[in-house]
Amino acid sequence: MQNVHHSRLKGYFKGTLILTVIIFLFSGINVCSSTQDGSGKQDKFVYVNNVQGINEDDFELNAKRKILENGLGELIEGGSQAIDGQLKEMIVNSSTEGFVTEFSRIGSFRKKGNLLEADAKGKVSRKAVEDALKERYRDLGKPKFLMIIDEKILGKSNAGSSVSISENAIVKKFVEFDFLDKNQFSRILAKEGGKTVGVYGNQSSEGKAISAAAEMEAQILLVGQTEVTNAGDIEDSGLKSYQAVLRFKIFDVNTARIIAADNTNGAFPHVSPETGSQEAIRKAVDKAYPKIRDQISMKWRPGNLIRVKLEGIPYDDYVDKDIKGLIRGIKGVNSVSEVSSANTNKMIVLEVEALFNGSNLYQKMRERKSDFGFEFSQKEVKPTSIHIIKK
Repeated sequence: MQNVHHSRLKGYFKGTLILTVIIFLFSGINVCSSTQDGSGKQDKFVYVNNVQGINEDDFELNAKRKILENGLGELIEGGSQAIDGQLKEMIVNSSTEGFVTEFSRIGSFRKKGNLLEADAKGKVSRKAVEDALKERYRDLGKPKFLMIIDEKILGKSNAGSSVSISENAIVKKFVEFDFLDKNQFSRILAKEGGKTVGVYGNQSSEGKAISAAAEMEAQILLVGQTEVTNAGDIEDSGLKSYQAVLRFKIFDVNTARIIAADNTNGAFPHVSPETGSQEAIRKAVDKAYPKIRDQISMKWRPGNLIRVKLEGIPYDDYVDKDIKGLIRGIKGVNSVSEVSSANTNKMIVLEVEALFNGSNLYQKMRERKSDFGFEFSQKEVKPTSIHIIKK
């Protein structure tokens, strides 16, 4: 009788388990199909009102940016990726191509002085935004980093060393950075008449180091100075105290702006001057690490500043063809501003902030050559500048 009862219980639990699994699988299929068939927040229209523009194209670009700005927070909320204000700003201010779908104006245009005004609607593409976010997080996670640090250890300079103890310690500690070739950096710096020693605190040398870093397409430059001293015997131990001071400045290569500047120190007791010095430097680097990391994450904005010279274009043609707007409309371009429009030599100079360098920008401009409405060729293309001549 006991065996029969046990068998029935076993069958009951087995049946219940199978039913539970079936329900779970069925609900899982429903969830998956709900995600895959496009229903949900990403399919909702975003409505914007009273958007203005100097013409219809400008209105459309401004309206799409407003739709993207309004829809972005809702789109990302609850997703697997967090988004901060700076990242949101970068996506919104870049070209909206591919981000906004099913865009349409609502009603007719209204005149507001010299501007057109209207309402609009559109949907924000979840896939396009998520792809852009992944790309941006990759860029944020691995900024290209260069450094040049002078060392004076127990009164001796490291002027002949290719890589300093401090630089080695930083490479080991700062795993989130993509360190570029120091030897190549030194060669470029020497070619441009810059110094490879005594750079820290010398404004002219720091400027040349920033220019050389830009040529290597670095994004962050650390200029520093390390000094290790023997602070004397530690009583009744047979050890000496070695103390290191690390002074540094962190530059945003794109803007030449100082992101961070600080001094840190470290001390280590040892019988060996060599080991004591190395460990004292390592401690100073460890102490500097959170300061440098936090300041870069807060103050550094990814992107390149590219100076674009347009030669042979009358200013009226530049305005009529909306060349500034065409460049701004390229995906990955964050902003375009006029530096000079003194058109005596038919030369217009723009500053373009983009997520790529000058060579990539020129390629993208060539791809959209028909939109510009005139033939052009390059006189010079560098990572930080382009000189274009109208044919």
